[in-house]
Amino acid sequence: MALDPEAMDAAVLRGLEAKTGRGLEAWRAALEAAGPFARPADAVGWLKAEGMGHVTAQVVVRALRPPAAGPTVEGVLGREGAEAFAALVARLEGLMPGLRVGVRQGYVTLGTRTQFAVAMRARGGPGLWLGLVAQAEGGALPPAPAMGGSGRFRFLLEVPDLGAVGEAVVHLRAAAGGA
Repeated sequence: MALDPEAMDAAVLRGLEAKTGRGLEAWRAALEAAGPFARPADAVGWLKAEGMGHVTAQVVVRALRPPAAGPTVEGVLGREGAEAFAALVARLEGLMPGLRVGVRQGYVTLGTRTQFAVAMRARGGPGLWLGLVAQAEGGALPPAPAMGGSGRFRFLLEVPDLGAVGEAVVHLRAAAGGA
């Protein structure tokens, strides 16, 4: 069975000392002494010059690189949109078991195992736009203009402020097949 990328990196790091004679912290110290490197590829090149294989060097550099700060809900949706989204999530959490939120570049997801909605910053104003992606078998979307994503995201409604959150909850639950 093939390993996913995270499991593969973990396997490489578990065998690092046996394969190279140094553990991750020793390689960190060696890289710090040899650096700084302008790009991660430069650090990979240095590790390869020290006798490390290419894939192992990439895994080591990834493991030692500080985690990149990802997008935030407020960064994607703006202050007003983030406030409306937080209120929407708070209302839906008790109604939809297994609700999950994910922040991506340009949109925020809100979903369950079978359906999910996307939230985007409203163009030309405060608040946010909500769309739904039909994922459940036979889950037909109501007629609406496409929001992107090869036409998978369909615009459902605009949530201009906190006062419109109740209506958004009703629409999302109805579109997802809830009462």
